[in-house]
Amino acid sequence: MIRKFLQLIVFIAISFTANAQYKNSWKEAYEKYKSGHSRQKTISRYALTVRGGLTQFYGELGQQDMPAMYSIEVNRAFNKTLSLSMQYSMGKLGGQDVSFFNSYFINEYNAIELLAKWNLTKQFVSGYDGEFNINLYTGIGLMMFSANAFDIKTNNLLRFTNSKTSARNPLFLRWGKPHGKWGIKKTNERIIPIGTSFDYKLFEKLIFGFDYHFYFVRSDKVDATSGMRFINPEEADSYSKTPNDKFSFLALSVTYKFSSNAKRRRR
Repeated sequence: MIRKFLQLIVFIAISFTANAQYKNSWKEAYEKYKSGHSRQKTISRYALTVRGGLTQFYGELGQQDMPAMYSIEVNRAFNKTLSLSMQYSMGKLGGQDVSFFNSYFINEYNAIELLAKWNLTKQFVSGYDGEFNINLYTGIGLMMFSANAFDIKTNNLLRFTNSKTSARNPLFLRWGKPHGKWGIKKTNERIIPIGTSFDYKLFEKLIFGFDYHFYFVRSDKVDATSGMRFINPEEADSYSKTPNDKFSFLALSVTYKFSSNAKRRRR
């Protein structure tokens, strides 16, 4: 009886050991297959940013009004410190002057920009991988707008940048004879943006921030007022010799970093 009992125990032990070895070998084989063929989620080099904020104008009609603006930006990172992005924005500019012009203006604009972004925190703090980052922007863009200036008391239209007789001036030049079809609806001007952002990484893929962008416009027409004069600065007229209009925006931003499937290396 004891002998049969011992034989049963030995048989169970051998069966258990063989089963365990089979399971381990199957698990190892599965892990090898998984490491060679499966994919894991990583953070992509691409990100999407949306912004909303207020604009401010600096020019002849510079007493402030602060209308809204919105933008969307696609960003591509090349390393930890440098990235390039394409931004599209739309909004309004506004302002007034009482003492000389007695008028206010409204400018509805769209802009497209190519921007380079430099992460100062990661550039100058060795090994930094924290949540807070400071960035600088610069680039070049094109602003498309239509501006109108009105009398403050009567709201009558006084000056404008576009009409049925407006034609296109040579792009990026301060002055020149207009050409092309008449009746253009949008004035096109070069812009040079510079700016900074303060970002906080709330999650691995989600970043919140404050953005401040300042724009130099190669034009004196943004407020529908060109120099200290009352004539229309439309594109049927020559450009001003003092193309010094500027504007800025302060905005809240939300950035989402996309995921990508990174293939694991075969062992």
